[in-house]
Amino acid sequence: MTRARLQPVATRAVDERIPTGTAGFDELLEGGFPAGSLVTISGRPGTGKTIFGSQFLYQGGHMGQAGMYVSMLESRKAYLRNKTRLGMDFEPLERKGVFRFLEMPTLTAEGLPAVWEEIVTNVEEQGNVRLVIDSFTAMAQAFKGQSDVRAFTHTLLSRIIGSTGSTTLMITESPPGLQHIGVGVEEFIADGVIHFNIVPVAGDARVRYVEILKMRGTNHQMGPIPIEITSEGLEVRHPHIRGRE
Repeated sequence: MTRARLQPVATRAVDERIPTGTAGFDELLEGGFPAGSLVTISGRPGTGKTIFGSQFLYQGGHMGQAGMYVSMLESRKAYLRNKTRLGMDFEPLERKGVFRFLEMPTLTAEGLPAVWEEIVTNVEEQGNVRLVIDSFTAMAQAFKGQSDVRAFTHTLLSRIIGSTGSTTLMITESPPGLQHIGVGVEEFIADGVIHFNIVPVAGDARVRYVEILKMRGTNHQMGPIPIEITSEGLEVRHPHIRGRE
């Protein structure tokens, strides 16, 4: 996977794009995510969501764009070890101050405001251009209902994106058999929705797919796109003809 090393962007154009960091993916949505957008990354476990989010931050770090990974599921030690095996060494980026790993404790409804305040404080201190939250599903389970999830998320994410303009990826889990994404509100509050899936093809063989379900203000690929996870990370294999959102 090619690692771009560009200079940081001092100002943002109206239609600025933030490269995704995944080989072959930027071409599917006009060069990357719209700057300052909120994108839901959904799918079952093992489909490539965490790798996709990590590549987003890794490329950003090499462009001089500060990023932060907020994890409710994995320790910093395990995360760094697993990503190094995929060719992403985050420790030099940590030392340069362009990557931060924020490990969050087990969540409760009472503790969520303090958790969000810590995220916001870290984002503002670092001046994040890129942010990944893994996972929003774990966070949302602490709420009593969808209305609370929607109201709280609108308020806090508007602070994150509004204060720094961070392009934010919100990872969610999609259990098999459910028609909605995650807890059922992420797809509506997000500017974009990208879904990862594993499909059986023959015998024990499985093929991974990614599909851009939604990306506001963007011409993007329609339909499932084959992807592969290699020793160098996640890559798009066979892009189709571009569609329009």
